[in-house]
Amino acid sequence: MTFKFGAALSTSIIAAGAVADAQDMSANSAIDPAWTYELQLYLWATEVGGTALGEDFTLGFDQIVDNLNVALMGRLNAYQGLWMTWGDLTYASLGKDGSSKFTISPAPGVDFDVKAVADAEVKTTIVSFGGGYKLVGTDSYALYGTLGARYLRLQSDLKLDLNNLSFKADSDDDYWDAVVGVAGRAAFNENWFMSYLADVGAGNSDLTWQAYVGIGYNFGRQDVVFGYRHMEWDLPDEDLMTEYYQSGPVLVWNIRF
Repeated sequence: MTFKFGAALSTSIIAAGAVADAQDMSANSAIDPAWTYELQLYLWATEVGGTALGEDFTLGFDQIVDNLNVALMGRLNAYQGLWMTWGDLTYASLGKDGSSKFTISPAPGVDFDVKAVADAEVKTTIVSFGGGYKLVGTDSYALYGTLGARYLRLQSDLKLDLNNLSFKADSDDDYWDAVVGVAGRAAFNENWFMSYLADVGAGNSDLTWQAYVGIGYNFGRQDVVFGYRHMEWDLPDEDLMTEYYQSGPVLVWNIRF
């Protein structure tokens, strides 16, 4: 894998409380050797779009829900002193099938009945992981510099049956990219806070970037955060898909332990 530039701005995914240390810590305070963890379950109401075979396409969230087979979304963060690490997974499988009957007439008085059955499935996998170091830390604000990797896999399968003839087409492309950036959290008071992140990088893709901002409410050892997240890839010109993005509001439930 050749990295076209070894990375430029930041974390990987999601929403909301994912971003900073759950318990604010001053940069000058003593280092706590104990590890703390955050488990985040989230729903990303994403729109999917891009460019495939030279044509732009957009698939809205309502269309995704109608054709959704299965979806998995989750993240685990770990903190120790000024350090953090994370792993994040987003997976979705969309399927659509249908059938149609029509008649063709290759010659006068000659008719053929044709039954066409189509079955299509598209799978998207996004995995992010890496580490970060707290650059700024006060009682109400934390800023991390982050370095990690992002993996994108796009799979598509199409099967078409015409009477007794079958046709199949499929593609399976994956992309590894290094990403570097910043992530932070700013508290408004004891309960309300804002979290944000931005990152950029490259590798197998020509360019990938991400931006997120969210508003959250803290109660005890849990957070609920509502935000907006955008992820985008500029892919090689020779691939089936040359641009791909996911964008939309995200709701996160964050549990600390």
